[in-house]
Formats: sequence, C-alpha cells, structure tokens
Amino acid sequence: MNQILLLTLLPFFIMAHIQAGDDKNEPDCPGKDISLNQFQWENRIIVMFAKHSKSESYQRQMNEFAFHSEELRDRDLVLISVFEGECATLENEIISDESANSIRSRLSPPDNSYSIFLIGKDGGVKLKQDEFLATDELFRVIDRMPMRQREMRDGG
Repeated sequence: MNQILLLTLLPFFIMAHIQAGDDKNEPDCPGKDISLNQFQWENRIIVMFAKHSKSESYQRQMNEFAFHSEELRDRDLVLISVFEGECATLENEIISDESANSIRSRLSPPDNSYSIFLIGKDGGVKLKQDEFLATDELFRVIDRMPMRQREMRDGG
C-alpha cells in the first residue's frame, strides 16, 4: 500500500523539486540602489532591455557604444542594461533587483525582446526603439535637444 501511495505522489514531489530548482536560477542581485531620477539634470541615460547579456542585439549595441565611448561621454550619457534572469547593470556595476524592477515598471518595455530608450536630462523619454540604434542617429537626436545645443555653445 505504501508503494502505491509513493508512486502516486512521486510526480508531485518531482514537480515541486523542479519548480524549487527554477527559483534558484533567478539571480539575487543585491547591487547598488539607483533611480532614474538621480540622473536628472546631470546625465542623459541609455536604458537597454534584453533577454540576456549574450543576445546578439545587445552585443552589437554594446560594441557600437564601445567604439564611440568618447562621444557618449561628451554627451553625458550613462548606460543601464536590464536583463531577464540576469543582474542589471549601470556602467557595468550591478544594480539591485528593486532598481531594475522600478526601471522596467517606469519604461514598460515589450516582453522578451530587445529595446533601447534614451532619457533626456529633463527625465523625459526622447527616443524608444526596438532594434539596434546607430550612434549617428542617437547623436543626431541628442544634438538637436535645446539643452545639448546650449552645452555645445557654452563649451560644456
């Protein structure tokens, strides 16, 4: 009788074990707490959402940014990367799960795809794109902004 009960309950034990194991695959990211608001009036922000850091779109975008790092710095840009199942980063420094969830909630990116947002120094979303963003297009958008025009005129 005990064998029959065990065989009947075995699938439930297996599923419970598998589900508990899945939870362990979720990252625990006790990194730095940040808010998009903390950058207001100081920095422009690029927020990239990708399934994971090895996704082709994300890697291509990061390579493009690495090639133009001086121009990004000149435009006061900071990079935030938010992933599914991986820790999010601010300039390669891990940020907390709460911070990543807050950013995701504020920007509402599409599920399971790549997207990129440009947030201006005033805190407003200036550009949203669901595909690779060429830096010449990014710089064209930024350089048309009144605040950037003033920075270029004043030498800042």
